[in-house]
Parts: sequence; structure tokens; C-alpha cells
Amino acid sequence: MAKWLSVAILLCLGFQAECSETESPQFKLGHSVFETEWLPAGAPGMPGRFGLGPLFNATSCTACHREGAHGRGPTGDGLVPVALVVQLGTPSTDANTESNGDPVYGRVFNTSALDPAQAEGTVTVRYTETAGYYYPFGGRWTLRVPHYHLGGLKHGPLASSTIIKPRLAPALFGVGLLEAVPEVRISEGSAEPAGGKRAGVPAWHSRQGSRSIGRFGWQADAVSVRDQTAMAFAREMGLTSADRPDDDCTPAETNCGGHPGGASPEVSEELLSSVVSFVRALAVPESPTHAVSDSLGSNLFANIGCGACHRPQLTVERPRADGTVMSSVIAPYTDLRLHDLGTDMADENVSGAKVASRWRTAPLWGLGYRVKQESFPTFLHDGRATSIEEAILWHSGEAAYAKYQFMKLGPRARETLLHWLETL
Repeated sequence: MAKWLSVAILLCLGFQAECSETESPQFKLGHSVFETEWLPAGAPGMPGRFGLGPLFNATSCTACHREGAHGRGPTGDGLVPVALVVQLGTPSTDANTESNGDPVYGRVFNTSALDPAQAEGTVTVRYTETAGYYYPFGGRWTLRVPHYHLGGLKHGPLASSTIIKPRLAPALFGVGLLEAVPEVRISEGSAEPAGGKRAGVPAWHSRQGSRSIGRFGWQADAVSVRDQTAMAFAREMGLTSADRPDDDCTPAETNCGGHPGGASPEVSEELLSSVVSFVRALAVPESPTHAVSDSLGSNLFANIGCGACHRPQLTVERPRADGTVMSSVIAPYTDLRLHDLGTDMADENVSGAKVASRWRTAPLWGLGYRVKQESFPTFLHDGRATSIEEAILWHSGEAAYAKYQFMKLGPRARETLLHWLETL
């Protein structure tokens, strides 16, 4: 098992109750379910692990989140990997409500199916290279620009206004700690003045009659680890739960109804709760080289403005066994708020028009582990960036100032900052 499944970081924070959960039967069951290849209803196998589909993208959690890690992005042109899922959205005037998705294809474009249902189609990507500006001290940067194609559509064209949203499976480590950040810490934002160019906004959502701040997913669509887990089960694996009693089949996909379902719901409360407990306990991976908070790289990170959104510290509050609350500080390098990062990063609709998009500040903890362990690391919401430097250069909008300051750095300072980021 990878180092980051250890509980070392949680122990350092003093959350012994959380650490003890990693030895509990519920945690072990959750790990087992996370690794389980779910089967169609009626197939022989382990009891309680049936009900896959009829539409799906993956058959297990670990297919996209290998031991809870970030999904692997495309290495080049062709079919996209299973960890890159295309979500489908519709323009909405109410940011608090969930998108309805495409009227025919639903909220996720499913590339696999069980008879008699049909896979909705295929997703391919083609990259072109765009040349950027020269750095002040020489050297020109380039970026690979993705162009997505949804082919073999089994039920006719998508609605012209449907938004194509390619999304890599995000890393799951540390989400239990992010869930423990009080809402007030997110709603108050950073030191940026209210209405400032980099202030961002909290991702408010209405769930079951109450308002909560979204904090999980590339656009903070999920308000809790449980919400994120149940959503993925339903939309990407076709597995229903008490929280999400419907899969992603739409009334227009009439052949969905011909396949027998599993139990009702297909993911029992016991299994759903155990997976949530397992995911909450995943610790942040240790970087091969530990970051130094008062180093030159750290100072550059703050001085050019990166820390306005990638906040170095957040307060978390967790209950003790005696009912009291323990407060501590974590270093995720995020503010868990939504920011407009410009048109280059924005999604497009089926007609090819750019759609205003806000992105949750991605946590940077665990970055060093990824860079050292992955043979072809990819970054950003769809893996378009192949290096940390490229990821920075894709930023614009609210992050334009920080990007401009990064570009102004001399070669030695720029390398110092990039090397420091690889230690997080």
C-alpha cells in the first residue's frame, strides 16, 4: 500500500480518533469496496456488489482513483483514459442548483453499457500546440491545447447548448481534513478585499432544504465526501444509493430499462458509509523532499500572488471523543473557493462557444509525491498541462496577475519556485 495511506499526517495533527478508524472493520470494509470490481445484476460474485450500469464509465472506484490518487490524463491524441470523464452541463441562472445535464445523454457521457443498453459513444482528444510569449530573459513556452470529440452518438446529437466538461478524477487524499474546514473559513475568503480581483466566491449549493458550501470536485460541485461518493457511484458506475436513487439513464434512453437492476438501492447504507469512512481517512502523501515554509521558493510563491488563492494554511475543527472540539492547522494550499481563470481554461458548449467557468482552487499538497512517482504527470482539470510550469501558464482571469509576475521572474528564480512546488 502506498505511503500516503499511512496515518502519519493525521497523527501529527492529533486526530487520534480518525487514526484509530484505519484499524476499524468499517475502514477495512470501505477499502475492500473501493477496490471491488462491481458486477451486473445476476452475475456470480461477492454478495452485495451487484448492480453495475446499465450505463457506466468504470467498474470500480480504483479504476479512476488508484489507491485514492489523481487520475492519469491523456498522454497524446486518441481515446481518453477511463479516469477522464466528460460531464454534461446546461446553462443555469441559479448557481445553487444542480445542472440538469443534456436532455438525452444526462449528466455524464457514459462510454460503456450492458445489453440491451448501448454505450452513449466515444470520447477522443486531439492536441494542437500553441506558442506563448518569450520569457523576459529568453526562452519561449508552448502549451498543448485539447480539442475533444464525442463520436458514435447512439441517440442523435447533443443539445447545442450542452456544455462539454472533461474532468479528470481528482485526488482523494486529505479530503477528510478539507471536510473539517469550517464554512466560515471558506466564506470569509483570503486577505483579498471583498470584490477584489482575486477574491473568488464560495460555491453555495442547496441540498435537502439547506444551504452548504461545495468543496469537492474541480468546480466544488459536491458539499461533502459522502455527496461526492454517492454522485460518482450513480453517474459514473450506474450504482444507486439512498442519497442518489437514480442512475444517469434519461427517459430518452429507452433501452436502459431492459436491463435488470440489483438491490434497491444497489449500494447499501453499510457499503456507502464504509467507503466514505475509508476515503475520509486517506492521508496526504509524504513528499520525497519536504517543503521549507520560509525558503526562497515559499517567499516567491507569496510575493507573486499565488498564495492569495492557494492559501498555505486553513483551520480545521474535529470533535474529540469527549464531545469537545479540537482545532488545528493544515497546509493544503487552497481556499476552497471558486475563481474565474479566464477564457482559455473555460469549458465550451456543443456549438463551440466558450462558457464562463469558475474553478475551485486545487489543493497543492501531495504535488511532490505525484511529480516523483508518475512517469507522465498531468495537471489541471483535464490533464492538459504536462508540467507544473504549464499549469501556471494556463492561468488567467483572476490569476492573471500572478501568472504575469511568474513570467517576469528570471530563470534562476523561476526554477527555484518550481522546485519548491515539487516539495509540497
